[in-house]
Amino acid sequence: MNRATRRWALVALGALFCFALPALAEFYKYIDKDGRAVFVDELWKIPAQYQGQAGRYAERFDHLPGAEKASAMGSEAERQQALDRENQRRTESHLEELRQQAEIERQRRDQAQRESRLKGMESRVIIANNQILVPVDFKNGGLEASGRLILDTGATHTVLHRGFAAALNVVSLAKGQTKLAGGQSVVSEVGRLDLMQVGPIQARDVAVIMIAFEGEPAAYQGLLGMDFLSRVDYAVDFERQLIRWRLRGE
Repeated sequence: MNRATRRWALVALGALFCFALPALAEFYKYIDKDGRAVFVDELWKIPAQYQGQAGRYAERFDHLPGAEKASAMGSEAERQQALDRENQRRTESHLEELRQQAEIERQRRDQAQRESRLKGMESRVIIANNQILVPVDFKNGGLEASGRLILDTGATHTVLHRGFAAALNVVSLAKGQTKLAGGQSVVSEVGRLDLMQVGPIQARDVAVIMIAFEGEPAAYQGLLGMDFLSRVDYAVDFERQLIRWRLRGE
């Protein structure tokens, strides 16, 4: 229950207690010139000529004879009880409304938090020509660069075009041969990056394969391979063009 709800609840409870307490105000009675009994709640309201004969009462029905007083007190008690029950009903109804409002607000906050968490686990991607291009951020030796990698479950390792890797000053640690999807082999180099971030998931001290890229500038800078994909769960939303990521075991 939030602060505003607690405040209204305290006000409502205070109102209930106030209504439940009987009024114990003194009052005065005098007989006017026509013989009528007059009751007032303040002494100054009694005309000067009648103040000498004014009677003071601590309870409402003190001026009545015994039997009439008992009957009047009984009726008044019943009326007060009925009033108390109605006030209690209204207060409880109001408290229930406040409780329901607090519950609705709690559910709204929980839903917003769930949606925020889900959004934080998403990557906007480009899906075109049967390819999924995933935005990836890289850091290495104080340098930073962002690019797009083709999500490729057929690639054993993550691959970067040599020109993109050079912008991050990725050092070649070894040379070898890499077989491409078409079956041809090309000269490749192995390097390491300080950090690669895909959506909310970070991989540190990442090994990458570097190959030369020839031809027109491409919309991608390499391949996101199974060395990364095998460690995560992911779901592609083709309609909204996004991927939801989750580390395995979470």
